[in-house]
Amino acid sequence: MTSATFLNPAMKVTRLVVGNERIPVLVIDDLSLNYNELIACACENVNHSSAFTASNGDLYPGVRKPSPANYSEQLKELLPILKSSFNFIDSNDMKVVFSAFSIATTPETKLRPIQMLPHFDTPSVNQLAAVHFLCAKAYGGTSLYRHKASGFERITQQRLAPYRAMIKQQAIAQRLHERPSYISSDTTLFEQIASLEAKPNRLIVYPSNALHSGNINPDLGLSSNPSTGRLTISSFLAFG
Repeated sequence: MTSATFLNPAMKVTRLVVGNERIPVLVIDDLSLNYNELIACACENVNHSSAFTASNGDLYPGVRKPSPANYSEQLKELLPILKSSFNFIDSNDMKVVFSAFSIATTPETKLRPIQMLPHFDTPSVNQLAAVHFLCAKAYGGTSLYRHKASGFERITQQRLAPYRAMIKQQAIAQRLHERPSYISSDTTLFEQIASLEAKPNRLIVYPSNALHSGNINPDLGLSSNPSTGRLTISSFLAFG
């Protein structure tokens, strides 16, 4: 990708507050001036060993490839918007601790029980998750959830141990491994509190400790090809 600024000065910013815990969510449409260039970058060397790969330690149900270095640098230009939207007013530093092209490829029959549930990325209150959609609406957006038994919508450090114990017990009782499927709506264990559609060149930002899941549509074939699959860029933004 070129070094030119890719942020669109005419991007549309929508601020939302969802759930009982009033979780801030930012939706930015028409984010990048270099949208097609990003897709082209994702498609480079698709058959090479340096292209998309799966990681054993990554619970993401698919494959990833590092996003361009310049992409992370450009995300930092969103700092003023992010500070005000997520109440990081006193923070003067934002680090992009992870950023990668991501494509959901795992068949439902191969899902692990933990991949069938909403998840959180970290219990830290100082990290945001950002998903930049490089695919059409039909591939599915992202939803936020409430755990019904506890009422938790965000998993903080204080909630971590009791939540983990509870959800493990519930997953075993529900015998999730016998009915593998992607989550995209209410279930016995979770209530969907917000659903944000995929849209080409849309960025969604939310706290990393919010319970969330991609609305992955397996009917589209779960292609590993960036030009035909559920292509996004997933990033984690840490505030100091």
